[in-house]
Amino acid sequence: MGKDCCGPEAPLTPQAELLAAGASLLLIANFLRSPESQLKVRQGTMDGRRVDFFKGKHAVNALLRDPYKKNPKRPEIKDREAAEEQVADLLKQGFFIRVDKQPKSKALTLQQHQVFSPDAYYVWVYEVQQWWAKLAGFGILGVIFAGVLFPLWPAFMRQGVYYLSLVALGLLGVFFAIAIVRLIIWVVLKVGTGRGGWLFPNLFADVGVIESFIPTWEWDAPKGAKGKYSKAKNSDDEGEGKAAAAEGDDDDE
Repeated sequence: MGKDCCGPEAPLTPQAELLAAGASLLLIANFLRSPESQLKVRQGTMDGRRVDFFKGKHAVNALLRDPYKKNPKRPEIKDREAAEEQVADLLKQGFFIRVDKQPKSKALTLQQHQVFSPDAYYVWVYEVQQWWAKLAGFGILGVIFAGVLFPLWPAFMRQGVYYLSLVALGLLGVFFAIAIVRLIIWVVLKVGTGRGGWLFPNLFADVGVIESFIPTWEWDAPKGAKGKYSKAKNSDDEGEGKAAAAEGDDDDE
């Protein structure tokens, strides 16, 4: 018993080593498939269907960035050679496949020699299983099933659903009322003062429910400031366009 407790750890069996290696590769694959990796993934077509593909050296670069090191459970990668080995192992295990791509084209064809090369292109086969997607699926099925059984619900539950529907309709009515009032205020200010202002300016913005009502008020930007903003934005857009074009040229090499 003492030997078992204090002696050296028993070596892993081949099956255990295989499982450990698979778990490590799974951590790497999940990282590369996440936005955290900043891996540049593009969409192409292969055999008539849309697929996600990337360049080998971009995956290697992602494993060498700081976000990869945040999770201590991921395998340690010290240099570029080690990163290339890990990506090559992902290829061997079928997480993605090597494909051929013609310059300036999104059509992809399967490469016969499945050997890793930093300058080659690869199509993702592995899809991350999102727990929330499964949960949402079960939730939708539960709602449908509950709706089918609605006639069998107890009277107090059906009455509760009725009141909830009234509340939902009331909230929807309040939302439309706020939208109409804010438009009327903008028109009155624009006609009377020449400058419009918005009540709840983020009401229709792509933000959360609470953020939609923050701030409470905001004036329209003056014409001069708006022109300066537009010029600055155009300059930024032009710079982003050049950067995107440079990355596109790099991909088509």
